[in-house]
Amino acid sequence: MVEFLSTNAVLIALLMAIVEYAKRELQKFEWVEGWMITVLAFALGFLLAIPEQGFVDIVILEYLVHGVGLGLVATGVYKVGESILEQ
Repeated sequence: MVEFLSTNAVLIALLMAIVEYAKRELQKFEWVEGWMITVLAFALGFLLAIPEQGFVDIVILEYLVHGVGLGLVATGVYKVGESILEQ
């Protein structure tokens, strides 16, 4: 997972930008809660973890690990940024 994340810095930056933009836009609605943004970040992480060749000859466990890794990066940075802004 670490190798995947370190070689895909652009993908991580894209994911973080999308999650941050979505968070700012969705927080305008009263019904949006924090866990919904986390679910969105993980869903986008799994979408962006799909390999170039699609699901042909894919190792499912590797895909799951990469999706979780991207989700953790997106939510970790989002939560750290939120706590910094609160201080």
